[in-house]
Amino acid sequence: MRTTKAIIFDAFGTLIRYTTRTAPYGGLVDADGRPVDRLACLTRNVPLATLATEIGAGDKLDVLLPDLAEELSGLRLFPEVPEVLTKARAAGLRLAVCSNLAYEYGPAVRGLVPELDAYVLSYEVGVAKPHPTMYRLACAELGCAPAETVFVGDSKRCDFDGPQAFGMQARWLDRRGGQSLVDALKGVL
Repeated sequence: MRTTKAIIFDAFGTLIRYTTRTAPYGGLVDADGRPVDRLACLTRNVPLATLATEIGAGDKLDVLLPDLAEELSGLRLFPEVPEVLTKARAAGLRLAVCSNLAYEYGPAVRGLVPELDAYVLSYEVGVAKPHPTMYRLACAELGCAPAETVFVGDSKRCDFDGPQAFGMQARWLDRRGGQSLVDALKGVL
């Protein structure tokens, strides 16, 4: 049996939910109507306003920025998250968030789930899951071997297949199928 020393969580859809979904980054289109590359939004440590200005969409900021503020103000933890984090801490597990997200969402994640042992956020590190660098950095920050970690998240590709390929234990959280974080972590907590 493997020893688990840490749990690494995806953020959105796993720990955090949207109560208002305005998708402000979806409004980033260049002068020819082409949307900005999603990966560029997730792997650059710059605000939405900078990205909009770079592609010539600065005139849309009067709509994009209020949409962003509205979306950020509506972020909430899923109901079971505080209990899961408390149980994990009581079990002596190290905890991290490893998530693909844009610049403005980092402070929100840190504010909603403070005092974790590590935060590996795509916009800060310049790559996005399922790139193995994300998982390597999370393990390094936690001081754990991949096999000693359980990665849990709602994306089959990024939170299950990617971590397993890297040598981590992984749990896929199927919220659409009615699962909660408690269900996904059965046998771990």
